[in-house]
Amino acid sequence: MRLNKPMRRQPPENTIPLINVVFLMLIFFLFAGSVARDDARQVEPPVDITEDENIRSTGALIIAADGTLHAGDNETTVGAWIAAHEASDLAAEPLKIAVDGTLTADKLEEVLAEVRGLEKADVVLITRRAAP
Repeated sequence: MRLNKPMRRQPPENTIPLINVVFLMLIFFLFAGSVARDDARQVEPPVDITEDENIRSTGALIIAADGTLHAGDNETTVGAWIAAHEASDLAAEPLKIAVDGTLTADKLEEVLAEVRGLEKADVVLITRRAAP
């Protein structure tokens, strides 16, 4: 008489160590993601944009901290600056506006509304990257 040997049962797979590793990775990435700093907190506005010779040479309208408008070394108005821009070699380029970092937003909005009122579509706001 032949007896069949009982089949050996395979022990169930132990997935607890895998779950522990995944859980620890999840906790690590949640912690690492919340500790990262936001780059926007490091940005500081330029100190005085009216003294920057590179911006003056681009033909940009410079708005000083007190709200006065300059084109090069001369004080100007938005209308006069746009008329001079269209009469120059830069007429095909967009209008460039450089603003001092301490200028309030409402004064900037007044100038931009005046430019918008003259129906000029291509306007570029010149900014400066903060020093690291």
